[in-house]
Amino acid sequence: MIRIWLSREGPPLREQLSAQLLLGILSGQLAGGARLPSVREFARRLKIHRNTVSAVYQDLEERGWLELRAGSGVYVAAGRAERLGGVDAFTRLCVEQARLQGYGLEDLRAALDRLADNREVHERVVVDPDPELARIIAAELEEAIGESVPFSGLDERPRAALLLVSEGNAGAVAARWPDARLKRLRLKSVPELVAGIQRPPFPVLIGLVSHSPSILHWARTLLSALGFPPDQVLLRNPAEADWSEGLRACAIVAADVVAARGFAADAPRPMVFRVVTQESLDALRGLVTD
Repeated sequence: MIRIWLSREGPPLREQLSAQLLLGILSGQLAGGARLPSVREFARRLKIHRNTVSAVYQDLEERGWLELRAGSGVYVAAGRAERLGGVDAFTRLCVEQARLQGYGLEDLRAALDRLADNREVHERVVVDPDPELARIIAAELEEAIGESVPFSGLDERPRAALLLVSEGNAGAVAARWPDARLKRLRLKSVPELVAGIQRPPFPVLIGLVSHSPSILHWARTLLSALGFPPDQVLLRNPAEADWSEGLRACAIVAADVVAARGFAADAPRPMVFRVVTQESLDALRGLVTD
């Protein structure tokens, strides 16, 4: 089954779903005879009303794209795409979908020109004003879904269908690229990060390592919330010279998932902390598997 992207701020959901199913058929991703999800199952996956899915199925059946078999399910009509002209029909449908999104032929030509170069196009990219934080978020997402996730700052708009952004910085990204499709990720709050952690009853030295200025700033706030005075905290950025100096004297060393990979084999093993909530990781897994 192809992946479906629906935007609540775009054209009617019915038009978006219909156009994407047709694109799937014409591109060959939905082969003739392929069984589609039931109305109930598809509506649950897409989090839309069943009537919307039912109306799309009925419309595509009437137009000869789908077959609704009583007691069996919904299937792609065999041979329909090939009979209608292959790439020409596919192109016409792309133009129609672009029109629904408010784009003209010049927009499509410019997009095709960009696709013709050698730069890679991604389905989704993590974007953040702090590129190192974007890198850390991407690493956590990769662990969760088992797929490579590119990352980027705001210097140049990523070539992606979907930009993954933290809730706190979604406004900055949307202001920079108002037409971009965003998926918001929730990062852990300070109480969530410190949940279950108890301050030792005696003074100890704490080391925290990250390439991200945002993470290091949060760390100072987090450790202050736990009652650690500044002289008991070492904040280290591996991009700086002698960054590991003093870490062996620390009773606790913590690092983000990216910085932890840079520790030498004979260095103290850091405690790895993660910043993306489980809720957001689960939501991204849903996008991958649907």
